[in-house]
Amino acid sequence: MRHQHIIEDQQKGEKEPPQGILVPLDLPECKILSQSQQDDGSLEVHVIARKEQEICPNCQTLCRKIHDTRRRVKRDIALRASQVRLVLYTRRFRCTACRRTFTEAESVCGKYKRTTKRFRQYLAQQASARPVAQIAAQEQVGPRFVQDCLMAQGEEQLAKVGRSLNETAPLPTPRFLGIDEFARRKGHRYDTILCDLVSRTVLEVSEGRTLEDVQKLLKRLDNPDAVEAVSMDMSASFRPAVQLALPQAVIVVDHFHVIQHLMKAFRKIVSSWAHKKEGMILLHRKQHLFLRAQEDLTAEQAQERAAIGVRLPELEEAWKLKEALRFWYAHATTETAATDLDRWIQQVQESGFVPLQKTLSAFSKWRKEILAFFQFRISNGFVEGKNNRTKTLMRQGYGYRNRQHLRLRILSGKAS
Repeated sequence: MRHQHIIEDQQKGEKEPPQGILVPLDLPECKILSQSQQDDGSLEVHVIARKEQEICPNCQTLCRKIHDTRRRVKRDIALRASQVRLVLYTRRFRCTACRRTFTEAESVCGKYKRTTKRFRQYLAQQASARPVAQIAAQEQVGPRFVQDCLMAQGEEQLAKVGRSLNETAPLPTPRFLGIDEFARRKGHRYDTILCDLVSRTVLEVSEGRTLEDVQKLLKRLDNPDAVEAVSMDMSASFRPAVQLALPQAVIVVDHFHVIQHLMKAFRKIVSSWAHKKEGMILLHRKQHLFLRAQEDLTAEQAQERAAIGVRLPELEEAWKLKEALRFWYAHATTETAATDLDRWIQQVQESGFVPLQKTLSAFSKWRKEILAFFQFRISNGFVEGKNNRTKTLMRQGYGYRNRQHLRLRILSGKAS
């Protein structure tokens, strides 16, 4: 677009050479009448629509006769550090058929809006990763306005995929579901997050985590029979809720949580040896060699860990049991998983390591769900990642009193 500088009375059509900075408008539906830099450092750009005619909204007649032109000031996205004011000349047409006057449609900002669409989109994008109050102070607008921009963008994104913010609307049903919880206020308020593990998207964030809350959430699925498996941690409320709402679905315990359950016990064993006389020096700043996965150790670290294991044979035996469970997850098949698990459980029972033996009750209670992993090979990794991002958002915002605000961020993909 060739920029031109015209005096404020654009009707005269007198041209002047460009002065100061030239603004790349990037609004193909408008043409620049003039632009200038103000004393406060802001940029003022005068524009008018390129179209010369408009359809009458009353009788649908194509009109060309201009009744008058009105000047409206709009806030636009900043150019570098300079605030941009868009002075939009809006024309009113007089219909030759019905004799009524009407204002031309405004596509740059929208009806009754004081800001351009792209400025509102910019605020929403910024607010999706930073606190609303911080963006409002930076852009010198109200925090409520920033929040409205974020909500509008989120609703628009959800509408594109046929979703809404209605917490009672039906939910699309995938083959594999992932479910977990996160705390909005530790020990007091919890939300449940439901994810599609096939498309890796968040289906819903519902309030509460009780049996009734989760069951109510699952009943919103539009085709419950289509769910083949549900991945979860060893939650007391999730399993009965899934069994009641989705009786045909197979429950799969996330393998990361199973290993994590064992690791809590194994850490106690390592810590106890680190406080004993014979292990205090050997394990000083070396405990991580036993806690990390074997394949994550360098050749030098593996050699050092083995040398310590020779000096502390009981710790070495506990470490082998820990690694054996990880090896089982990596190499067992549907046919061998049950037999290999029983063999490992027997080894733990005969080992004499009390912390490890105490973990076996979970393997007994959740045996069927643990073994189901080898049938579907699904995990809650995506859900856990969403939860971690959600916690980061809450820390950035110093917590969210507005639950719907946080829910919108998660649903619209801003917690990714």
